[in-house]
Amino acid sequence: MRLLLALILGFLFLQCQNKSESIDQAKELFPTGEIVALQLDDSTSNVSYSYQYHLSDGKEYFFNLKMDGNILQIFDFSTGEKIKTLQFDQEGPNGVGGLFGFHVQSLDSIFLFNPPFGSSFYLANIEGELLKKFKYQVPDGAGSAFVHNGYMTSPPVLEGSKLAVNHRFPQNMRELTQEILSNNTFGYQINLETGETQYFNHYFPQDYLGSGLKSIDFSRAQGEDKVVYSLFGDHKLYYASSFDSTLKSVEAGSEFLDQTMPNFKPDAVSEEYQNYAFASSRYGSILYDPYREVYYRIAFPTLPEASIADIRSQGNALGPFVVMVLDSDLKVITERKFEPGKYHPDNVFVGKKGLYLSLQHPNNPENREEEMQFELIELR
Repeated sequence: MRLLLALILGFLFLQCQNKSESIDQAKELFPTGEIVALQLDDSTSNVSYSYQYHLSDGKEYFFNLKMDGNILQIFDFSTGEKIKTLQFDQEGPNGVGGLFGFHVQSLDSIFLFNPPFGSSFYLANIEGELLKKFKYQVPDGAGSAFVHNGYMTSPPVLEGSKLAVNHRFPQNMRELTQEILSNNTFGYQINLETGETQYFNHYFPQDYLGSGLKSIDFSRAQGEDKVVYSLFGDHKLYYASSFDSTLKSVEAGSEFLDQTMPNFKPDAVSEEYQNYAFASSRYGSILYDPYREVYYRIAFPTLPEASIADIRSQGNALGPFVVMVLDSDLKVITERKFEPGKYHPDNVFVGKKGLYLSLQHPNNPENREEEMQFELIELR
């Protein structure tokens, strides 16, 4: 009996050990060479400014918004074929205005958002039928809902009848003070039934502008048990268990970035600010991977030799970028630096198999205008 018990305990120990070793060994990101190529028409750019991957009943979809035509394209992600094109009127009885962003909650619930100036948004289904127009109250001192899928991604979060959205509060960035900033929140929840709004209990950090002016752009990711924020000019991550909870912080800096994050002067001319925005150490989007229960944080090292002409022509694609991987407790597991010339860091998303990076870098010899290509990057 004792021998049997010892064997059972030993087996369980080995199982736990193997599981632990499996987790411990998942420390690197590997480009797999597995490429998904979406077939485009002549009028669609192969770099998207508003996109979303969506998994429904085991089937993978990719949505791409053409803002200039109010067109939402839907692709079969496994084959690369475009399966549907939804054209939305800007004016008239079914007009939705100009589209700026969208969010696929489900195939029958697609939220459509305008540029951040008004106080309404729409709900449509995969057939392009408008189901509802939502009117909401923009809170005092706030900006309109800011939903954009291609930069500093922060997908809306639906909890019951409340939709959480970011906003950009109206403030001249050159005149921003720490006191003003720390009294503002990252966003608010919209009650879809009443149109009433409630600010998050998530305020900008008290010391963010301690060393000087910085961009206040940020990205938000919704994990299994926490809301996480990554700011443009801060090594720390900020998180809370809910939109009502107070934010906490954790050190999560990249070893490839300057230890002291850069800032810009209030009287900076256009060239100086562009150098700050696209050639200095900074953080981009943070994304949650629900399949592997990790977070990916995009980071950009300083480019001391960058010219203003190159900055204007290539932006975030100019230099190398870093993909950091953090566990569910926001501890850095690993990070990998990707050299310039192959991937476009502004088109990145999480799929069932892993992280996908766009291959549409302007200097990539494999860049094809008729395709939107993504390579699978695995964590193993």
